[in-house]
Amino acid sequence: MKVFYRVIISLGVALCSLLSSPVQAKRLVVDRIVAVIEDQIVTQRELEKRAQPFMKQLEAIADPIMREQNRKAILLKVLDIEIGEKMVDQEIQKSKDMLGVTDADIDQAIEEVIRMNQLTRDQLQSALYGQGITWAEYRLKLRNQIERARLIQFKVRGKVEVSPAAVAERCEERQASGAKDLLVCASHLLLAVKPGTPDEEVERIRLRASKLQAELANGADFAAYALKYSDDKGTPDGALGCFGKGEMVVEFEEAAYATEIGKVSPVVRSQFGFHIIRVTDRKNPATAGCSTPEDLTPFRNEIYQEEMQREMQVWIAGLRKSAFVEIRL
Repeated sequence: MKVFYRVIISLGVALCSLLSSPVQAKRLVVDRIVAVIEDQIVTQRELEKRAQPFMKQLEAIADPIMREQNRKAILLKVLDIEIGEKMVDQEIQKSKDMLGVTDADIDQAIEEVIRMNQLTRDQLQSALYGQGITWAEYRLKLRNQIERARLIQFKVRGKVEVSPAAVAERCEERQASGAKDLLVCASHLLLAVKPGTPDEEVERIRLRASKLQAELANGADFAAYALKYSDDKGTPDGALGCFGKGEMVVEFEEAAYATEIGKVSPVVRSQFGFHIIRVTDRKNPATAGCSTPEDLTPFRNEIYQEEMQREMQVWIAGLRKSAFVEIRL
């Protein structure tokens, strides 16, 4: 059946190109299919729109060949995020019965949102309605994010193993390197607040950030959300790399250092706006020794997160290999 749908998609595009006027034909070229994922498609127009904010960085590249190479790299990066998100969504649909998310799970998630972001239920509902989202739609979205988190729990976390020998080796390597400062590796999503923004608009942005934080804390794909919603367009996936003390504004730094690996911070206000931070790794400093559980725990957590990321990539690559995915970019 899926093969049938793909044939219909291709025939439909071809038929439209034959019957359309010259102007319509030109539009079809602009809006051509750049990827097919099972029975879904991504068009050139959709991809260009999603990638547009990241194209500003190309303005500083004078060489047209290099500029085009970088443009293609951005499009491929954005498309890769899109495909990964769609693959996981399709796997969720296949596994809903196994995942077993209940109304009580959603109620608990909402209570956690209210607690972490210092909101009332009325404030949360008001923020949703202001964005054209009903309470039922929000609950459904949270259900999908919890299902995503559980799917990863079932499919990925069980494959992650960290050996005591690897932990001890990491600790000893860090001692030998002489590293003395903790580095935090993180991604963020920024909702910018411009100077002079009225208080009521600032509150509206804060409530919007709280909604996004809830979905991210409950399992939404951070790279995909950064791509869609973040006002920091330095990188499509929101990745900031690793940084030490004094390299970020104080509010951001304190929140990042206080957040556990793999977790999402509460909404953080800085001079730039509202941030949501996901800590992806820590580069722990050398310790006095590598023999006690206290010495080794930071390195065990560090390796665990690295293995989680690796297994996640392996899993998604496996999903792509077993599905019909065609890139036409």
